Amino acid sequence: MNISEDELEQRLRAMFADERLDLPPPPEAGAAIVAGAGRRRRRRRNLQAVTGVAAAVVVVSAGLTMVRIHTEDGTAVMSADGADISVKPPENLTAGRSPQPSAPGPTGTHSIEVSVPPGTPTSKPPRPPTSRPPTALPSVSTGPLLAADGFGRLKLGMSEADVAAQEVTLSEAQAGPSCTVYKVDGSGVPAAASVVISKAVGLVVVTPDVVAHTPEGVGAGATKEQVLAAYPAAKDETGGVVAPASATADYHFLLGTAGVAQTSLMSVNQDCAG
Repeated sequence: MNISEDELEQRLRAMFADERLDLPPPPEAGAAIVAGAGRRRRRRRNLQAVTGVAAAVVVVSAGLTMVRIHTEDGTAVMSADGADISVKPPENLTAGRSPQPSAPGPTGTHSIEVSVPPGTPTSKPPRPPTSRPPTALPSVSTGPLLAADGFGRLKLGMSEADVAAQEVTLSEAQAGPSCTVYKVDGSGVPAAASVVISKAVGLVVVTPDVVAHTPEGVGAGATKEQVLAAYPAAKDETGGVVAPASATADYHFLLGTAGVAQTSLMSVNQDCAG
């Protein structure tokens, strides 16, 4: 069965207008409506508060992002109480790294020396060559000792009578105008020797028959260089070297092809031939 649209509309109007379809509101409907309205108002206020907090978080996040971006760019910008503060980090500060001290570069063309920590061994510059003294002579103790003041018990300056009293024998006298040459031996001398006695000043020269050694270690076979090493003030003389033995006497070293061949002790002040 087909009905028209107008007829269908009339039937629906008649059905909705039927009082039997009305539902009376319950007694507590008014209170429920008021309570629902209150709940809607509270939800609206809470939503507004949450929205404000979210907006503040967004603003702070945006500020932190700006600081991070500027830091990566080289300059940090922060705002506190409305005042802007710009902070420029060290040039060598990068994200994720600690600031490193910048090392000053060379200011000239000269090379920079690196300092060495205390206690590290370093090479010392070579010392300039120095002149070496003459070769020192090993101490010579062969032969009798000819001291700076005499030979055995005989001492420079003794008179002829004093020399004869020293348990020696004077022989082979060779007299001169002011001095006499003798051969002397006996227990008072370490070895036989020739002596010269002046009538005015006494014993002035002693020459052992064998090569004697001096307290400085110069003896038989010593070279001229070794004599000079022992006696820096020594001087050349005919046939050898003369060196000071004391303030009043000299050593006279006769040099041969094998070095010192004879040693004499002679007073500086005397009136006899040498």
